Amino acid sequence: MVTQSSGTARLPLLDGLRGLAAIAVMLYHVETFFGDFGPFSRGYLFVDFFFLLSGFVLTLSAESKMNAGLGAVGFMRARLVRLWPVIAAGALVGAVCYGMTDGWDGVFMSLILALLIVPAVWSNGQIFPLNGPQWSLMLELFANLAHGLVLRRLNDFGLLAVVIVSGCALLAVIFAFGSNTLGPFAFNWWYAIPRVAFAYTLGIWMGRKWMLRDWRQLVSWEVAFLLPGLAIVILARIPVSVALGDGLASLVILPGLFWLAATTRSPAAAQRWLSVLGALSFPLYAVHVPIINLYATMGNSWQIRLLAIASAVLAAQILAMTLERKRAMKGKARPVGERVSAP
Repeated sequence: MVTQSSGTARLPLLDGLRGLAAIAVMLYHVETFFGDFGPFSRGYLFVDFFFLLSGFVLTLSAESKMNAGLGAVGFMRARLVRLWPVIAAGALVGAVCYGMTDGWDGVFMSLILALLIVPAVWSNGQIFPLNGPQWSLMLELFANLAHGLVLRRLNDFGLLAVVIVSGCALLAVIFAFGSNTLGPFAFNWWYAIPRVAFAYTLGIWMGRKWMLRDWRQLVSWEVAFLLPGLAIVILARIPVSVALGDGLASLVILPGLFWLAATTRSPAAAQRWLSVLGALSFPLYAVHVPIINLYATMGNSWQIRLLAIASAVLAAQILAMTLERKRAMKGKARPVGERVSAP
């Protein structure tokens, strides 16, 4: 059984999966920037996994606090305190890398907009040109705001209504555009709203259900940890359309595997490195794209690819350690493995 307790849940396996998801997204971008598509060609689907995970863990750690008086303002203040340093670091790394590869024209203005989390929706390219993945961090904050203002007040029926409507909209968008890759670009970024609405709201509903009782563990922790990544790798090899595969993965497969992981315990011996993976996840997601893009301008050998990956992981680890040190200095450091996320 898995023991549930709102706000004090020990879920290191989900911490580890968050890190695994960030690595999969990074490897997808490695394949994209270096011009080929291998086993991680559908790694972008783990962005939906991030949204699902966020709704779930924030339900456990913050919903009761919001209802007890924290409110939407306090919740959003806490979310900005947690997310903005990572967003700022990604924007700064992106500014340096972009300036080195494409020149410095417009970099300062793009940096200011990125730090203010203002998307360049008027552009012909990405809404955050210095660091493409920032689009999802922006929509994450929009989802957090909706959580604080509206979603926390909905009962299960209301949440499922949002899940069904947004899920239908997401499926329509996937088949209209041929994949579930929407979000980064100015000409269609708003079509990613159903993407975050479906996954984040489903995560809230799952989180409430998870807290109701002890759920039986169905698989070993190793299986629960490896299945999401394995499913995405296998999906890239199945002879179905990209749209059909993305729709099944986003609406059925990943949510099902997420629930399997949420109801699975990990042994104490594994919890340390699972928590290390979790601590690395946000920094790695935030800084990897500009670094990989920089290396992609240097050539296309396997050595350069490995250097790109190693540099991104090293930069993320430095950022993770810096953020943890700052939290410790403020007396807010959380014990390793205590919970997947804090508001």
